[in-house]
This record gives sequence, structure tokens and C-alpha cells, in this order.
Amino acid sequence: MPALSRHFYELGAHAYAWATGQAGWRASCDALAAHLPPRPARVLDLGCGPGGVMAAAARRWPAARVVGVDVAARMLAEARRGWPGAAPPALVRADAAALPFAAGSFDAVTSHSFLYLVPDRDAVLAEAGRVLRPGGRLLLVEPWAGPVAVRAVLAHSRDPRFLLSVALWRAFNRVRGRFRARALAARLRAHGFAAPRGAPALGGLGLLVRADKPPPGGRAGPGAGDRPR
Repeated sequence: MPALSRHFYELGAHAYAWATGQAGWRASCDALAAHLPPRPARVLDLGCGPGGVMAAAARRWPAARVVGVDVAARMLAEARRGWPGAAPPALVRADAAALPFAAGSFDAVTSHSFLYLVPDRDAVLAEAGRVLRPGGRLLLVEPWAGPVAVRAVLAHSRDPRFLLSVALWRAFNRVRGRFRARALAARLRAHGFAAPRGAPALGGLGLLVRADKPPPGGRAGPGAGDRPR
């Protein structure tokens, strides 16, 4: 990742932690964690930021070893500071396009609002596939390129801090990129993931995508990745 981008994330770490530290955003992290495979031993969160997905995964599967990766030291510091458990979380400063983990190390790889930010998305997806064990699962929440209904957003949360955070997120991802479910599903299949499936997140502002790494001898199926469009 370019040094300028890393510097930006360092500077914005505290503000990002404040903006996303509310129930509406946490609900999207909980929704992602609800799709984790049963009883995962090891979960890796890419671009973990202040640790929202890590905390959701730990709440759902307390016995799991949850590891967070981020390029920004201050983001990792925010994750450590806000961690709900007594034991410190496992945090690694690294580039998601060159992960310092062995192949097949994790039962699940997750990320929330991350893939759209990286300059080489294919490298990140290739690394996610490499560190996943066969039969493991990839879970993403990314900005959706389709139309957004204000009523659905307000039904998700009316918290002013949530509304401010997603308004800023929407403005930022207009520049950095949004995803159509069908195009993202095709990209995941190109990296060997099976049956990618999409569902709305954050009141329709985002897309929650689940895809599995085929077991030995398995192959990627057609999936249901075109809803929503």
C-alpha cells in the first residue's frame, strides 16, 4: 500500500474509531460474524481498523483465535484500546497483499469496508485464498453500487453518529469504488472461491458477501452472487 495512504489511515484512526463505535455499525459487524463457519479455530480479519469485526467474532465464538491485520499502527492501537476482553487481541501490522501467515492457517478470513480501499484487490483476494484452509470461508462487507433507499437506512439505525459515519463512508467510497454483487461474485470465482452469495448490509448501503474455498477435490459452483444487483 502506498505510504501516503498509510499515513492517511494513521491520522484518521481515532476519528474512524469514534465514527464506527456505535450500534448501527456494530450490527453490521455482528451480521458478518453470524456467517462464520461453525466453531472456527482461527479467524483472520483484514484491515481490522478499530476491531469491530474482531470483537463480533470473539463474542460469537469465544474459543476462536481471532487475529487482526492492518497497515496502520494507530488503527491497531485503537483495536487494542477498545477490546472488550481481558486478554489482549492478536494484532499484526502487515499489508493484506503480502500476509505473514502460512498457507491454510485460518478457518475464516473477514473484512469490513476494506477491499474497496486497496489498490491491488486481486492480490488481497489471492492472499485471502492462500491463508484459508480448504473448506474455509471468506466474508466481506463492502459498499454497494446500487440505489439506496433512505427509509431502509433509517430502519437500520437513526443514531446521528451512525448517519454521519455512513454519509462520510458513502462520499468516500464514491471516489474509491463500490461493488455490484454480480461483478464481485465473478471476481471471487476467478480466485477459486465457490458459490459467492450477497445480501444487503448497513440498510442497503453495503453488500455482505460470503464465499467458500472448495475442499480438496471440490470446485467452485455457480453461486447466488447476483442478488442484490
